[in-house]
Amino acid sequence: MDLQRSTLVSSGNVPFVYRLMRAVIRFGTLLLAPRLRMLKRESLEEAGPAILLNTHPKSFAVAILLIAALDRQVHCLVPSAEFQGVFRRLACWALGIQPFDCTPEEQEALLNPCLNALADQDLIAIFAGENSQSGFRNSPVAEFASKLAVVTVLKGQGRIQAAIFPVHWLFHARIGGPAPLAYVDNPIRANQFLPKVGEDAAEASLRLVEVVQSACSTNVFSLAEAEIEHLARELESLSREYLQAQWSERPDWKQRPEELQLSGFARRWFDQQNRTNPARLIELGESLAAYREAKRRHSLEHLIVETSGEWQSSRVRVAIAWLETVLGFPAALYGLINHLPAGIVLYANKLFKHVPKRDPKAEWLARIFIVLGFYTIQVFVVDFWWGRAVAGYYTLTLPLSGAYLWRYRWHARHRGRALVLRALRPFRSAGLVRRRERLLAGIDRELERSAPVAAMAGGHSTDPVH
Repeated sequence: MDLQRSTLVSSGNVPFVYRLMRAVIRFGTLLLAPRLRMLKRESLEEAGPAILLNTHPKSFAVAILLIAALDRQVHCLVPSAEFQGVFRRLACWALGIQPFDCTPEEQEALLNPCLNALADQDLIAIFAGENSQSGFRNSPVAEFASKLAVVTVLKGQGRIQAAIFPVHWLFHARIGGPAPLAYVDNPIRANQFLPKVGEDAAEASLRLVEVVQSACSTNVFSLAEAEIEHLARELESLSREYLQAQWSERPDWKQRPEELQLSGFARRWFDQQNRTNPARLIELGESLAAYREAKRRHSLEHLIVETSGEWQSSRVRVAIAWLETVLGFPAALYGLINHLPAGIVLYANKLFKHVPKRDPKAEWLARIFIVLGFYTIQVFVVDFWWGRAVAGYYTLTLPLSGAYLWRYRWHARHRGRALVLRALRPFRSAGLVRRRERLLAGIDRELERSAPVAAMAGGHSTDPVH
């Protein structure tokens, strides 16, 4: 699908299909990302041609958010790899999103249409996609954008002042994540890089390219070096933990997990993500923290089981504890129902615990009075509905059910909890292993996808540790 001049109409003549599709996108954005924010958005809403360079690798999703956020029409040039699926292609057709891999042929074909759009005071958004992970140093996107800006100023003889705006995103790809946040960086004016005497436009644009590359490589949402190092150590520790579990079955294995370190390729991946997609590192940190917290809870549960007493060494006592846990639950529930009204009144008056300012004798008298008062009311209710005989039996069960409820509370805390945790321990351990494997498998997939970028940067292995 070529970029035709008919798709690059003036901002004052936004096509109906574009406006309709933008309205649908804005409605969907209100449902999925109601707090979408774009910092310094007003600089893009002002009249004037502008080239937006987006550093986020998720080009299609960011293009949709950009279109929804701006009132002006945005002509998006997105890598062709993003045009997958019928619905995506349909949305791209309606919004005028064009495939653009920045090959020499595409640059030559799209140069004049883009210049005409800038002459009409339009916005052009260029997305580098996964190539942006190299910080635009090895991508021709910055060169193409710089050439567009310089040639626009030269053709307009200074009347048209084109500017390049690096746009940085803090965008979590998962649904339900934090609100997307965009920051429009300070504009880079092309009129400050016009050719000098005896210099052609290509040489002038090269000076602009260096400035654009530097601006795009500095993400305002980047994490601090200390946080990156902490994430690297956490991932390194997780990888060692995984390898320790794998190699423990092979005691004759000479290499030891503690000898391994995070590979240079993985550390470059951290730097790449920090420049282009810091939200991914935030998600990684949250996942690692959630895993560590789950592991801490599992260790705590194991400690509770091990320190619950020597009774677990006897199968008979364990069987008796299980019987009381299961068969005693209905009796405890019956006692809870009987004493729930009195318990609510005691809780409302803060009589479950001793208050230093109150007399202990007065507290006990109040407790006894409240409990006996509710006993009396409940017995009268039973006598009214079911007769004196049933009320007599019910009267005997009230103190017995209350005493057993107190006993079952102790049993549940000191016996039942340990039994349940002990029974669930294998499932919790297997769940932790699966969680760790999913986390590492996701990192491995992302490292493999980043292999072409690493090859350009001189990387070799995609293993997280070596």
